[in-house]
Amino acid sequence: MPAPNVREKILVVASQLFASEGYSAVSMRRIATTVGMTQANLYYYFKDKEELIRSVLAFVFIGRSHSLAVALASGANAEERLEHAISWFVALLFEDGVLSKLFFRELLTDDKDRLKFLTQNIFQESFDTIIRIIDDYIDTPDPRLAAIYLTSTVIGYCQYSAIAIHLNGVTSEYFEQKTVAKHIMDQVRRFSKTASLL
Repeated sequence: MPAPNVREKILVVASQLFASEGYSAVSMRRIATTVGMTQANLYYYFKDKEELIRSVLAFVFIGRSHSLAVALASGANAEERLEHAISWFVALLFEDGVLSKLFFRELLTDDKDRLKFLTQNIFQESFDTIIRIIDDYIDTPDPRLAAIYLTSTVIGYCQYSAIAIHLNGVTSEYFEQKTVAKHIMDQVRRFSKTASLL
């Protein structure tokens, strides 16, 4: 069985290189050299580059998704849990450079098999959690569609921020994590089950 610390070191180095330079620009030889091992030794841990890419994605995304469970555990009700989930997702995309670059690379990929792998093995659990919270809090006939809309809003806000910061009248405050999360949550509150009763 491979030593976990060596495998993890490979995943950390590969994730940083893939995020900053892209998959095609980074060779297995480059990763091995950066880690301080031979290319043959790298193939002992990962049979090919695609296995390494999938392992990197799982390592990065699953590792971060555990923090969602921690954020949700501190919410006393559905509104607080949703607010914590939105803040968590905003922080992830705005502050975690490795995760956000890998995430946006995957959104632009033509590799449907890898996207399916990521969705089924990594994203589905977090998405299901968001659906349950939305179903408890928002007045909607389709919590899945609402979850897609909400997560897409956060993703789009993050992606568009690189351009939007240069628009007339826009300040950097619009892209601070707390401001973004608060604004999105303020919009969501308009569709809460309690708001619809008023």
